Amino acid sequence: MAARQVRVLVAVSPEARGRLAAVLRGYDVTWASDARDAVQYPNDLIVLGSHFAESTALQMLERIQAASPHARLVCVRGRPFPGLGAATMDAYRAACEALGAVRVIDLLAYPDDAVGNARVRALFDELLTSGAASS
Repeated sequence: MAARQVRVLVAVSPEARGRLAAVLRGYDVTWASDARDAVQYPNDLIVLGSHFAESTALQMLERIQAASPHARLVCVRGRPFPGLGAATMDAYRAACEALGAVRVIDLLAYPDDAVGNARVRALFDELLTSGAASS
């Protein structure tokens, strides 16, 4: 019997889309533009970016968590937090985890090249194949 295809919904800024498209190649990916789109589809994993025009990522995370309480959520940062220091990423990570994210990935911490993208892919593969949560 063939394994079921893993479904991943991705709602991120345009800056992160291209990179995540490459990183998640091979998964059944649905692209969403906002939280309203993100709660309309059944998914194994929801990947949520940090920057949106209509709301903050944390507001979107709360909406998605309320609408899809069993979905595993991963938050990513694909562009800098303008004018804010390094502690901002720590605060973002803590807030996302407090709201139910199983992992927070700072894409800026990995080179945007084959090696860096392979490392990011490994983080997703670990979550999607084992179902394990980690920081």
